[in-house]
This record gives sequence, structure tokens and C-alpha cells, in this order.
Amino acid sequence: MPEVRDDTATTDGRPAQDGSGGRDAGAAGNRRGRTLGPAWAWWGGGAALALAAGGIAIATVNTTVYSPETQVEDYLAALTAGEGGTAVALASGDGAAGTPAELAPGTATDLLQGEPLISGMAALGDLTVSRGEDTPDGRSTEVLVGYTVDGEEHSTTFTVEKTGRDWLFFDRWRLAEVPVQSVQVVPTQLPPEAASGPLTASVNGVQAPLVAEQEETPGRTFAVLPPMVVEVGFESTYLQAPPARLVVDHTAAEGADTEAGSTDPSAGSLTLDLALQYTDAVSAEVNEQLDRFLSGCTEQKVLNPAGCPMGYDTVNRIPPESITWSMAGDPRASVHELPAEGDDPTAVAPLEAEAILSLSEIDLVTGEQHTVEHREPFTLEADLTVTPDSVRYTPNVP
Repeated sequence: MPEVRDDTATTDGRPAQDGSGGRDAGAAGNRRGRTLGPAWAWWGGGAALALAAGGIAIATVNTTVYSPETQVEDYLAALTAGEGGTAVALASGDGAAGTPAELAPGTATDLLQGEPLISGMAALGDLTVSRGEDTPDGRSTEVLVGYTVDGEEHSTTFTVEKTGRDWLFFDRWRLAEVPVQSVQVVPTQLPPEAASGPLTASVNGVQAPLVAEQEETPGRTFAVLPPMVVEVGFESTYLQAPPARLVVDHTAAEGADTEAGSTDPSAGSLTLDLALQYTDAVSAEVNEQLDRFLSGCTEQKVLNPAGCPMGYDTVNRIPPESITWSMAGDPRASVHELPAEGDDPTAVAPLEAEAILSLSEIDLVTGEQHTVEHREPFTLEADLTVTPDSVRYTPNVP
């Protein structure tokens, strides 16, 4: 059998102490020791970078998707889209949809949905949302919404509450309850006769009655979720009101007249006065009725026309066919503008006019006949009754 040579042993069979095989093994061992250091450093650095990147990602998500501003932005988006049910649910604090339960009887909900809601939000212009101060315990924070209406800056402050975390890292927020505001639209300088009839105004672009069925006095209360612009106008044949605006920009009724003894700020009611005025058609109709009244007087061929402010007395005989009444010039009535509350809401200035009578008189003694022209100044006072769709001019004569 051939002899097998062992280069790692001496001729006497002992292991070599300084052979090349020993050096190679030591070198290999040294190489293995050097490569372990960089590999572990790479894995440790990668883990640190992953943790750092994860922290940055969590912070980014918490300031965008899971930020308190997002809750307010969702609420504003629902208002802007006219999605009243969604907005009410977000504003309830507990996510309950539907009409707010705390509304007083007779409160109109026209401004909580659809086009009136869209119109009221559009009037706010561009909205800016920014985070305000946190509470000391960090459980809630303020979110400020800014906007400009008619060149004036306004803002609404919302409270957003932290309710926990999702996936251990992401903050969970909820919009605190947004109290529903009450805006009472009150027609002022309203003629008494108009108060008992239907009075329908344009409220944020839709027609809404200003007299609730349960109320005897004019005015209607509307529920509003802030922020919102309420714009009301009124136009009829004989009564009108220029558009009046109210900016509802607080989540509590700051500055509103609250009920006596009430400590709940949401119990207050904001008031929007709608100042009524006569249209030009009132004066035109009054004078048309005045013309008919005076014509009815001048058409009577008698010395003292019935129900009229003029007359003539004589002892002589008057042939009836000779009697002719007319008016000097063209008498025009002047309608007073609707005054401030407390004064007579409907009045016509006294009419100063002159009646002209032409007739023939026959002297009862001599039988002589002669023509007479009699001019009689008079003052005519009258009552005025105005409703949105009617005018009645009633002269006051003995």
C-alpha cells in the first residue's frame, strides 16, 4: 500500500509547529474575525435608520392624516358640500347623525342642509385652518379657522379632543361638540296689517316664512352651525328689505342676548334685523287711489259731494246741470317712509289741495242769473294700510 504523507507532521510523527499549514489556518481565522465587525455594524445601522425613518413617518402621519386639524377640515368640508347630516354628526361630539335634539320648538332647520348651507359657507371666502394651543394635560387642543367676510377678518375656534391611539403610534382625535347657534330673523318697521299675513323672505337663497306657526309675533328662529353667513332679504309688491347679513363665527353664543338666568352659552340667540321699506309701487298706488277718490268727488253735480272734503252753500237757486267741480293742478299724496319702531308705522302726509266749483246762480228775488267760480282750499288726511301684496288709501272726511 502506498504511504500517505502528512505534511502537517514531522518525520517523527508530531504535529508541525510552524508549518505553512498552521500559518494559513491562522490567517483564515484572522480573516473571519475581521469580517464579523463590519457586518454587524451594517445590520445595526440599518435597524437604527429603520427606527428613525419609522419615527419620522409616524410624526408625519400624526401631523397630516391623524392631526386634530383633519377633524375640523372634515367638518368644514361637510358644510361646504351642503351635507348637513354629516356635519351634524361630526358636530355632535359622539358621531350621532340627524337633527340636533336640543333645538327649541319652532326652530327652522333650513340652514342645516343643501343649498342654504352651501351659500352660507361660500360667503366666508377662503378658509385657513391652523392648530392653536394644547391644554396642559395634552388631551385636547384648539384649532382656529380664519376667513374674510366683506373685507373684515373673522375666526372660529374649535376644540378637538384626543381619544386614544391607533396601532400604538397614531393619535386618535374627535371634534368636541359644536353647539348649534340660534339666529332670530326679525322684520322691523313692519306695518301692523302685514304682521298677521304671510311673510316669506329669502334666507341664504331659499324662501322661508318669517312667522312660525306657534308664534304670534313676526320673526323666525333658524338653527345654524358655525361658521356661517346668514343673509336675509325680502321683496314683495309693496314691501321690501335690502339684504341683511350676520356672520355666525363662534362655537358659543358670545355677545348674544341670552335668556335671563341661563348659564348655558348655547342658549343665547343672535338677532338679525330685517328693516322693511315701502317700494315705489306704494306711492304710485296711493296716488292712483287718490285720483279715483277725487274723481268720484268732482263727478258729482251737487253742491256738497258725498264723502268729499269740499262743498258750497248758497240761498240762490242752482241749475244742477251748471255745477262743475274740478281740482286745481294735480294733487299728489306724499307717503312717509316707514319710521323707527314705536312710531306710527303707516302714514300719509296731509294733502293740501284746492277744489274749483263753477256754477250758475239765479237770484230768487230778481231772477237774475250769473256765473260763479268758487275756489275752496282743503286739507285731506288719510289712513294707509299696507301689506306685502295690497295697499289701501282711506281718506278721512266728516
